[in-house]
Amino acid sequence: MTWKRVPSHIRKPVILVIGMAFVIAAPLTGWLPGPGGIPLFLIGVAILATEYEWAERLRNAVMDKFKLLAIWYRSHKIIGTIMLVIGFGLAVFSSYLLYSRIN
Repeated sequence: MTWKRVPSHIRKPVILVIGMAFVIAAPLTGWLPGPGGIPLFLIGVAILATEYEWAERLRNAVMDKFKLLAIWYRSHKIIGTIMLVIGFGLAVFSSYLLYSRIN
């Protein structure tokens, strides 16, 4: 039996619970080093988009922004690379400051 054959009155609540679990977990893990909760949020929205039109619109809007960012980066590789290096450096430096004050 495929997932789409499951009746929607069963399928939609299951998708809602699983997708919202990822979305809710995103801010709870946002303080962790690395990308934090961003991937969890995007996974949750992708799961919700399988059944809910509003989540599909949100997913498409986010993907459109990523596509525009990729197009901009391809046409401004030097500036984009400099910005990425500076952003990464700031993230490392701020993490160092945060963790050095905790210990």
